[in-house]
Amino acid sequence: MTRMRFVVRPGSDPIAGADASLLAAMGLPGGGIMRVASTHTVVRPADVTEPTALLLGSETITNAGVSVGQTVEGKRALLPPAATVTIAGEALPLDARTLVHALQGRPVTSGDVIAVDGSYADGDPRPVPLRIVSVTPSPAGVITPATRFVPEAAAPEPTARERLHPESSETTLPPVLSGLENELEMLSGWLALLTSPGDLPATWGLPKVAGVIVEGPVGCGKSELVEAAAAVAGAAVSSIDLNLVFKPEKLLSLLEQALKASSGPSVLFVDRVEAVAGEEGLAPYRTQVAAILRWFLDAVAERPGLACVLGVSSISALGETLGRSSLLPRTLTIPPPNLERRRLLFESATAKVPSDDLDFDLLAARSAGFSGADITAAVVHASALALRRDGRLTTDLLLDAVESTVPSLGSAPLGEMPSYGFEKVANLTEVKQRLTESVIWPVTDPARFARMGIEPPRGILLYGPPGTGKTYVVRALAHESGAAFFPIKGAELLDKFVGESERGVREVFSRARAVAPSILFFDELDALAPVRGRSTTSVTDSVVAALLTEMDGISDRGDVAVIGATNRRDLIDPALLRAGRFEVHIELGLPGVEARRALLGLSDIPFSDDVDLDELARRTDGLSFADLSGMLREAALNVLREGKPDLTVGWAELDAALQRF
Repeated sequence: MTRMRFVVRPGSDPIAGADASLLAAMGLPGGGIMRVASTHTVVRPADVTEPTALLLGSETITNAGVSVGQTVEGKRALLPPAATVTIAGEALPLDARTLVHALQGRPVTSGDVIAVDGSYADGDPRPVPLRIVSVTPSPAGVITPATRFVPEAAAPEPTARERLHPESSETTLPPVLSGLENELEMLSGWLALLTSPGDLPATWGLPKVAGVIVEGPVGCGKSELVEAAAAVAGAAVSSIDLNLVFKPEKLLSLLEQALKASSGPSVLFVDRVEAVAGEEGLAPYRTQVAAILRWFLDAVAERPGLACVLGVSSISALGETLGRSSLLPRTLTIPPPNLERRRLLFESATAKVPSDDLDFDLLAARSAGFSGADITAAVVHASALALRRDGRLTTDLLLDAVESTVPSLGSAPLGEMPSYGFEKVANLTEVKQRLTESVIWPVTDPARFARMGIEPPRGILLYGPPGTGKTYVVRALAHESGAAFFPIKGAELLDKFVGESERGVREVFSRARAVAPSILFFDELDALAPVRGRSTTSVTDSVVAALLTEMDGISDRGDVAVIGATNRRDLIDPALLRAGRFEVHIELGLPGVEARRALLGLSDIPFSDDVDLDELARRTDGLSFADLSGMLREAALNVLREGKPDLTVGWAELDAALQRF
């Protein structure tokens, strides 16, 4: 939620105040920039007498065109740095340096009237009013040390294009950053503090800090995020490439050059730090590399106006020395795009491309494991295909591009993708319908559940005798939904060492979340999660607790459907069977004559002309699907053993096979 309704109450300028919980719900947990009617203001958590109160100073109330007691909408805003601010009049009432010093970090909007203390210029303590005529980019921006103030008389006339197409007041993010507004807000705040003029951290008595670690897989948008955050903070970015660093001397030389070349508010971005540090780095020189990086962090922390961002695929790759350094107190994690963010990425990447009505939900569902860069590449490829046709992008073209794009998230395995769908599942009409409602609809059309005000069931238990098709139908479901599929045998996760089984449960859920939408299929669930207290070991009790934690939403499960299968439902711990966990129970009993006939019709076995499949279905009463498949296989083997020239299965071979089943 990026917007909220507030009631205007008297406050003070230039910072507004609001309830901390409401700001957190808007994506501004520590405060930030909010749009109020026709102006923008910095807002911070404050003690308020009523939860929806928004404390505004008289200046902000006037600029917004609202009044005390009025209900207004506050919206989170991401503003670009103000390149140029035009002030009414023939000359600036104060020198530009004074204006930058007084307004640093403050949002300004075209039409605002703000008061600036003029004592910096001539000792006169009276506030000097400034009327903002225009802001470039229009119509609002944040004042940075690079902002240029010009009087109205000296301002250049806007071009025809600028008059007809004014830019949005909110930052236009690169497509790869769609859905990362909170991360951008957080990182830009850190960089603005560490690169602020006057060394604010030292002025405020804060501990020395070098910068931030940004963690995320390749292609997730780390470099674009740093560039955008630095732009909002008004700092320049210098990237340090470690791809060709093979010796500590080269690393030291690169870092020294970057430090010497940096001036003013600057951010040093060191990406792929794991290439030189940690377990996979320069192993023979691990001690020297660690010492060089510690020196680098110390040097950055000592320089006012300078910050560093270390990019890494996983914080665990850095080792203890860097990963827990007090000079890098914050780690910002960019996870692989989930279903919602992939939808936003497709929307952003195709926003200006001529297109028909695109099905973004379907595109997001079919792109499991895609990074932001992968989605951008798929859109570019589809656009090239569209250009050769009628010039309009379609969902089918995008789906073709998605199919031909290999997901680059090597750290997020995609699981298995079965090669058959429901067309290979004999009968089981009701079972397929229930699975479609619980798994496929939430992926392909989530809006239908939202319209009804409910959440889809994401825990399903299939139970019944062995061989009735539980595993088979789930694999077909995975194919139909297009979701990543992770089949897990219950006994595979059990480990005699303390904590290993629970860690295994957490890891499989983590892998499934990384490439959501996905299906986790626990076969033989009774072996993994039996009734607690009945086992001779505490391992299964711990596994049940881990499963409960993952399925309850204590850990965000995301778009992960969890399906279990068992022959003995009565052996599973009851806590797992209630609503919110494995809440949908579907029984698969022995197939009736119609189901057996449907399976025979789907078989690829070459039958002789005299074989009546209806009669064969009646003769196989009591056989499960697995038994029936085994019987047909045995009959076919009898043909091969006897060396029949026509290689067809007749009644003789079928009768012989039936004797064994």
